[in-house]
Amino acid sequence: MIVKLTVEGTQYEYDGDRLLVAEARELKAHTGFTPPKWFAALDESDPDAIAFLIYLAKKRAGETLRFSDLDSLDYADFEFEMEFVAPEAEQAADQAEVQSEPDPTPASGETGTTPTPDTSATSEPSPTTSSTPPPTSAP
Repeated sequence: MIVKLTVEGTQYEYDGDRLLVAEARELKAHTGFTPPKWFAALDESDPDAIAFLIYLAKKRAGETLRFSDLDSLDYADFEFEMEFVAPEAEQAADQAEVQSEPDPTPASGETGTTPTPDTSATSEPSPTTSSTPPPTSAP
């Protein structure tokens, strides 16, 4: 998931599929949210969740700031949208995987077993595959 942010006229992108442990620790320290709760709070437009999203996007872009620097940010000075876009390499790999996997489900009317030749009740056992000796006639 890619989140596109515009903050005070500057555009940022946040890769939502990547969160370092250090970033998750900062998230918890500044907001009290764990990553799953943060994503839920973003859906609810929680101000702390939004502030951390902006903080993280700016930090990843190389800006130096403190989380508290965002306290004076006006809601009118930012906007964001979420796009569910997988990187092109992942899309190509996903498509190749789907195309190369055979369908294990048997076709309609098939049992999924390998057919074997019919044997009749009068056939003699094969000496190479049977451990039972052939019948002998009594004297």
